[in-house]
Amino acid sequence: MLIRGKAPLRVSFSGGGSDVSPYCDEYGGCVLSTTIGMYIYGALEVRADNEVHIFSLEYNELVKYDLGSEIAEGDKLSFLRAVIKRLAPPRGINLYLHSDAPPGTGLGSSGAISALIVGLINRAFNLALTRYDMAQLAYTVEHDDLGRAVGRQDHYAAVFGGMNFMEFNIAGGGPAETTVVPLRVEPWILEELGYHLQMFYTRKQRNSADIVANQVEFYKAKRSDTLEALAEMKDLTLEMKRCLLKGQMRRFGELLHACWENKKKMNPATANGYLDELYTAARNAGAMGGKILGAGGGGFFLFYTPFMKKGKVTEALEALGAQPVPVILDHAGMQVWEVVEQDLSSESEGLFGAHSG
Repeated sequence: MLIRGKAPLRVSFSGGGSDVSPYCDEYGGCVLSTTIGMYIYGALEVRADNEVHIFSLEYNELVKYDLGSEIAEGDKLSFLRAVIKRLAPPRGINLYLHSDAPPGTGLGSSGAISALIVGLINRAFNLALTRYDMAQLAYTVEHDDLGRAVGRQDHYAAVFGGMNFMEFNIAGGGPAETTVVPLRVEPWILEELGYHLQMFYTRKQRNSADIVANQVEFYKAKRSDTLEALAEMKDLTLEMKRCLLKGQMRRFGELLHACWENKKKMNPATANGYLDELYTAARNAGAMGGKILGAGGGGFFLFYTPFMKKGKVTEALEALGAQPVPVILDHAGMQVWEVVEQDLSSESEGLFGAHSG
């Protein structure tokens, strides 16, 4: 049996940071985001034995281990192993993963990878998990099992897909509960949004967990500028949602600038000299607003730009070493399917060996 799947990456317009514990557990949070036409791809083959073979193209790593073995510090692809361990499949698997974007670039790739593994195993072994189950389980592995400072939005975005308003509601003293509200945005508004968005790869990768960990320390210390910025970002998220639903696109672009200013206020590690230089150049060339995607420090920059200014913004940022990347909105979310061809052995034998079931 061969199961394939793909999970989309995402861009977050506003509210990122308010989905991170302990802030959202105490104050609640909300995020406005959409998935895009860049994906994590995967293939899973059920084996006849109890071995797990994982190949990650991005890390150029092939890892083999027994299904019941413990994960030791320093093990390669330990993150992927942790997801599989949490699901405890009854038989071994071959797992192949690759991505349209490098890791550590702010598009939610780690959340999408973990969600996709959950989706593949769910389909292969008929676990009957709902979309909420899969997204929550993927988040739990990263946050609880591995102790990473991560937000909730990436896992839910990858599973549900499309343009969503996500709420992280205070849950009576426990962890915040996540609710995904798909937005019924008129088609012309989505087309208009895609018409004006620009995205640039800064060619800088970073460890987002380190940046978010700094932010968590600011929460815990009740740092006033961090708390004020997060409160303002939640208000901006609500206003951006209204603008999107009503087609007030110019105002949407202006609010994106306000989001960037508050994101830097929330956590100074979000920005650096190079990112400030890129942003200033884009604004001077005509971009109305923009923000670094994800935790910051590098990765992808998103801008809202009047069409006649897009060429000038591209020219200005390319001169500073940034690479333009097309923005295509995705509406489907994670997709997983079974390949029904009869002879699949030749596809994986060279990489994993001939032990599939």
